[in-house]
Amino acid sequence: MRSPIVYTDGACRGNPGPGGWGVRIVYADGQVCELGGMAAATTNNRMELQAAIAALQVIRTSLQVTVFTDSRYVIDGLTKWLNAWRRRGWVTTTNTPVKNRDLWMTLERLSHPGVRWQHVYGHSGDPNNERVDQIARAYAAGTCPPLFCGQAGAPDDPVVVPVATTLPAPLASETIARSRGPALATGPVRYASIVQGTVAIDTEWAACAARVRGVSGARYRKVRTPEELAAFCATHGVEPPSGA
Repeated sequence: MRSPIVYTDGACRGNPGPGGWGVRIVYADGQVCELGGMAAATTNNRMELQAAIAALQVIRTSLQVTVFTDSRYVIDGLTKWLNAWRRRGWVTTTNTPVKNRDLWMTLERLSHPGVRWQHVYGHSGDPNNERVDQIARAYAAGTCPPLFCGQAGAPDDPVVVPVATTLPAPLASETIARSRGPALATGPVRYASIVQGTVAIDTEWAACAARVRGVSGARYRKVRTPEELAAFCATHGVEPPSGA
């Protein structure tokens, strides 16, 4: 069974100033749980850490999980700096106290070898990353945004195009037909994917899934006509393959 996928983000107005954090958890069965919170006086780094802490507190029973964050501070702290900080008694190489020690110690307790930390570039078009940024900024502004809990891709899911790492099962053909209304002329089913700007076409879902699984920012779609393929490519700013 696939492991949960988590997106986290933090925001702060003024840095220091009022801040917020956001989390979006996508479980293996496609269920989504969003979280968020605020702090009256904080920093951006503290909010990034708090988001990661909140996520791991919720999925503490998961043996494997991938956490996507656009914070190098969080990833480098956990994977490069933490052991050295501890050896030196929580001081930096310049002999100053490590900032946010309380949150680092909490995050260290919650993290385990089954947690995979993955960097994602902020504002790069990843819809899940954009969503947690939206949640964090809303809380930082003092508002309480509606948080989604339900099936990924549902009509009320604020993430319109889920990233490929969630890999929901393809819809049955009869379900697709009902959702589109009157039947249209179609061709054979193909699976289009975009990975790092390169478009590929597969005739089997398993091949497409293998291509996109675990690739941050990858996109995929079932297509039946050249027009559907062209529309999919145009949405993401790439050219369809020649002769497709």
